[in-house]
Amino acid sequence: MSTQHLIARFTRVMILSVVVTASGSATSLAADTEAAQVDTRDQRVLSTRTFLNAHPDLKHRTEGWVAYEAGNHAKAMTEFRRAALYADKLSQAMVAELLWQGLGVEADRAAAYAWADIAAERGYPQFVRLREQYWRQLDALERTRALEAGGALLAEYADAAAKPRMAHFMKKAKQRARRYSPSVSAPKDVMVAGNNGTMMSIPAHRFYASKFWDPVQYQAWHDSLWLPSKEGQVDVGNVQQVQTPAD
Repeated sequence: MSTQHLIARFTRVMILSVVVTASGSATSLAADTEAAQVDTRDQRVLSTRTFLNAHPDLKHRTEGWVAYEAGNHAKAMTEFRRAALYADKLSQAMVAELLWQGLGVEADRAAAYAWADIAAERGYPQFVRLREQYWRQLDALERTRALEAGGALLAEYADAAAKPRMAHFMKKAKQRARRYSPSVSAPKDVMVAGNNGTMMSIPAHRFYASKFWDPVQYQAWHDSLWLPSKEGQVDVGNVQQVQTPAD
């Protein structure tokens, strides 16, 4: 697959969101054109093999989506679960959807809800809608099972466990990348492996941007892609009747 094709695929994966159908009885996974777009220069960074190997959340999400599109749902489940270990909320939502639909695994609506609940813990609207839609369709027994299953997943996949795991991985990966850099001084450009294994040059300030390597800023970057923008919103309070003063 060419780098251009990988960038196009990665862009689609990055803006992938959960869309609830109008009937409220089913879900589909599709590209949401209203989702935040990733800067095209950042896409070049994100699509490189070097970057993805240092970011297992995005690496396994991408591999999961490639398998999903190819109809290999069992492999997709494996890859999405791997990404889910590193706090990737989209992958956790995809695990939920595969379980709900019984794709690649036996259908389990209670377990699907438990995964959707983990995916929604940051309040990303797409995943909150998915979780609430699932809940409305569960019967009483399934709801009991869902709550029990959720407790078991929290210890391994919730942010409290998954985000430190991701931060540790990124720190080690960045140290390795710096260690093997042939330049003594800070380089203007870095040579990294592209998707096809060939080396490519990327501006160092872009490849090592803090939003991609600092755990706190990396989380904030993800939030900016999934949370609604607050720009231009003004709280005007409740409408009140104003009495016209007498002359």
